[in-house]
Amino acid sequence: MVKLIGRRGKTKGGIKMAVNVSNRVGNVKNKRSHALNATKSRQDLNLQVYRLEDGTKVRLSTKEKRTLLKSKKAA
Repeated sequence: MVKLIGRRGKTKGGIKMAVNVSNRVGNVKNKRSHALNATKSRQDLNLQVYRLEDGTKVRLSTKEKRTLLKSKKAA
């Protein structure tokens, strides 16, 4: 689900940066060695910059981007 509430126009060097609108978080897992030592590891999302029809740039995960494009084609 994509929420577009509370967007702020952040700039970096005069260029508007993409706003992260995704609510999803990455997975946390344990890496296991042969000695069964557990080390926490994080698998981050594949965030990509996508430009909406009104011209704003947002950062969406690839899964959300696919569903957005699929719904556009169906409409």
